Amino acid sequence: PGRATFLAGQRGMGKTALLLEVADRAHEKDFVVARVTCGNGMLENIIELLQVDGARHIKEFKRPVQGFSAGAFGFSVGLTFTEEAQASFGFRVKLEMICDRLDKAGKGVLLLVDEVDPSVEEMRTLATSYQELVGEEKNIAIVMAGLPSAVSQVLNYRTLTFLNRAQRIELAPISIPEVQAYYSTAFERAKRSISPELVAEAASATQGLPYLLQLLGYYVVRMSEDGDRVSETLLEQAEAMARKDLDDNVFAAMLNPLSDKDLEVLHALAQFDGVAKVCDVEKDLGMTHGNFQTYRRRLIDAGVVVSRRRGELEFAVPMLADYLKRA
Repeated sequence: PGRATFLAGQRGMGKTALLLEVADRAHEKDFVVARVTCGNGMLENIIELLQVDGARHIKEFKRPVQGFSAGAFGFSVGLTFTEEAQASFGFRVKLEMICDRLDKAGKGVLLLVDEVDPSVEEMRTLATSYQELVGEEKNIAIVMAGLPSAVSQVLNYRTLTFLNRAQRIELAPISIPEVQAYYSTAFERAKRSISPELVAEAASATQGLPYLLQLLGYYVVRMSEDGDRVSETLLEQAEAMARKDLDDNVFAAMLNPLSDKDLEVLHALAQFDGVAKVCDVEKDLGMTHGNFQTYRRRLIDAGVVVSRRRGELEFAVPMLADYLKRA
């Protein structure tokens, strides 16, 4: 069941970092990996990446392989297609040929797709090609990552409903005790001495956001030397630098595509602590329920807010409300 997996999470939840980890572990498990970002040109990139990553396993290959019933189409050297195969076959057939050739070398194929978007035609081509190859029992797997709204759209797309059988993993903020436990061992491995009190303070500062967890740890280590004891002052400086990167690289990028009216709604929502009732936000904005629903849907689709209960809204990412208040 896990051969098709969705990683769904808001920005900063570690989707891309997790895909990189999956790629490293897949290499250890005899898989050839292609990691791409969803978009135009992704299919050609997948074929090229598989050819590059898989070529080292096909060094003994010296002559063209008999391809399909069309004749002597196949590979020239390694996983490089003959000119005839390159011109004659599309993505689906080329992917199958690579799967078959790697299978003879005892290797499988793993496709990693970041920022899935069902509106991209090549995304649909990839998904249907994967379905067909699985039906033919090829040794292939796929892991896709994206915002929860985008993942849901992929699952609901009429020609891709088979992906509803895929495993879906929701990435959420990490619990503070888990962050604290991780920091305790991570700083020890990095040869930094830090008191339990400052470890607890650092963990709390992340609010469980994986992106901030990485940044804060990085700055603590970068700003100190092996054997140093981390001080309160150093930790405060590291926190400030990590928060600035979070503001610039996550929050600013998240809000940049939004309209002025979208931002007006978000600023109103930021005045409420935690969960806000839709009726209260509408009242503050002087908007009708019908008009507000348009912006509610836009902001949910953008991965900025979530609605966990009917009639309520909250920010999808920790600390975004604080950023809006400061912006």
